[in-house]
Amino acid sequence: MSDTKNQKLSSNPKALKILADCVRQGLTDKKIQQRLAQECGYKWTLDTIGRRRRAMGVTKKSGEPTNTDVLDGPVLTTPPPGLSETEKAYWFRDQFKKTHLYKTIQRQFETEEVDMYIEDFGLLCCQFEDIVISEFMQIDDFLKHRILVDRQLILGRSLQREIADLQMWFVSNPKQEDEDKDTTKFRILQQRQLDDKHRYLKGVNDRYDALVKERQKIYSSLAATRKDRLDELKGGKESFIELVGKLQHSQDERDKQGRFAELTKLAADDIKEEFRQPVEFPDGSVEPIIMDADTDFGEDTDE
Repeated sequence: MSDTKNQKLSSNPKALKILADCVRQGLTDKKIQQRLAQECGYKWTLDTIGRRRRAMGVTKKSGEPTNTDVLDGPVLTTPPPGLSETEKAYWFRDQFKKTHLYKTIQRQFETEEVDMYIEDFGLLCCQFEDIVISEFMQIDDFLKHRILVDRQLILGRSLQREIADLQMWFVSNPKQEDEDKDTTKFRILQQRQLDDKHRYLKGVNDRYDALVKERQKIYSSLAATRKDRLDELKGGKESFIELVGKLQHSQDERDKQGRFAELTKLAADDIKEEFRQPVEFPDGSVEPIIMDADTDFGEDTDE
């Protein structure tokens, strides 16, 4: 058993692989602990193992089988060809729901907010087609910031209504010269509430502005990441993706590229035929460069 203290389970790839395998088998945390100690030489606590298992999206309830579907569900892949935009969006949403990340946002947000997150997740993934991990994290941050922005807008609207109600009270109840002490005290209290709500509303508006700026930075970073990836595919003035798009939508382009392909094939055949003829090399030997069933080896001579 290793004497090293405070080893992090999350930083040990071998241990994480063993943990996932044990969870798939439905082993208890105690048995997982024993296997990890046997194969990794370190005994992690049951709390650590339980936290890591829950982080993988797998929870255990007494008397119920362990749901391990989230372990094998694909996280980020490319949708099958031939899907419409609506079908692609649905496909991406379905893939996301198979991951532990779906359970995470369910704990973080209200049901309506989760629905909005999933809806926009599918649309954004359709826009970017193939998603890598770095881009997914940016999309995740972008969508969460949008939810936070919406919260600020909802809170601001609620505060504005409360402020309007207080202002209406002052209009309906102007100060009287013979106003009694209790009424004056209540008026002061209402004024304090009005001032507090104005300050609170200013804070909400400032928070909203900050979130919008941060969201814009995230989106700009996401767009920049995507642009860098697309630039890698460009070998000249026209990218491979643009060429494929033209081939899909233009018969003239298909005919043009077909002619180029046929001319290239004919030129290659001519070169191959030339290489099948005997060539004299600098060392004096005479042999064809290409030797196959079509190679011309010259006339056979009897010795």
